[in-house]
Order: sequence, then structure tokens, then C-alpha cells
Amino acid sequence: MHASIQQQDAEKLPGQVPGSASDQESTVAQRIAHIDDDPDIRDTVRRILEASGYAVESYQTMNDFMVSLWNSTNPPDLAILDVMVETMDIGLEAYVEIHKRFPELHLIFMTSLGEEIRPYFTGLSDEWILIMEKPVEPISFLSIIHNRLENNEP
Repeated sequence: MHASIQQQDAEKLPGQVPGSASDQESTVAQRIAHIDDDPDIRDTVRRILEASGYAVESYQTMNDFMVSLWNSTNPPDLAILDVMVETMDIGLEAYVEIHKRFPELHLIFMTSLGEEIRPYFTGLSDEWILIMEKPVEPISFLSIIHNRLENNEP
């Protein structure tokens, strides 16, 4: 169903898409993981964020991201999750697991479903869930990312 990722070098993280900023040396302190099965969206988001100085780690599947995160000693500063990556609600399920294990990690949903997914969070979290609708407008997107990273509350 999903196109396979190009063959990866052994030293890359599992699921990391070739061309991510983490493939290259970077001195940027703030790292953002982006999970989306659409290569065009991954590329667009990566370009917007890298142009603003963020280091981006792109993943095609939620499983790839979760494996990388679970094995990491240095998680990203923020993760942008798609709701429907492999299955209809994998992003929602991943949110719960990530939030339990990494409560300090900033999480944002980017979805074509927009606010329609908000009812699915009822009872899952008392916290406000940030949802951005695809396609994103670069200036607003960057403003949201910057504000989320500057806010000490995940």
C-alpha cells in the first residue's frame, strides 16, 4: 500500500527518510520529527522547517518513528504526527503511548481531518491538543512551531 523508502545506509535511524537534516551535520539545537506517509507533504514540511533553521527527521510510518524514539537517548524537541499514517487512527494511538513515555515531548497533529478529530481525544488527555490542518500555510505553520517550542508546557 505504501511506497517503500529508498535503501538506507546502515548508520541511519530506522525509518528515517533520506535527505533529512539529521543525515547531514547540524548545529541546530531544536529537532523536529515529522511523520507522514505522503512524500510530498514530508518534503514540503522539511523544506519549510529547514529553511527556518530547524533540524528535521522525517519518517514514513508511525512504527518507524516509535522504534527510533524508543531507542533514542536524545528525543526530538517536537513531533508532528499525522493521524492516518498506516491505519485510520494510528496517530491517536501513538499520541497516547508517546505522551505516557515522553511527557515533555511537544506533540502536534497535522491532518487533513482538521478539527474533526478533536472528539477522539475525549478522555485521553486533559491537555489541549494542537491540530494543524493540511495543507499548511508556511508563515502560520512556522509561528505555531516556534510558539510550541518556546512554551515550556508540552
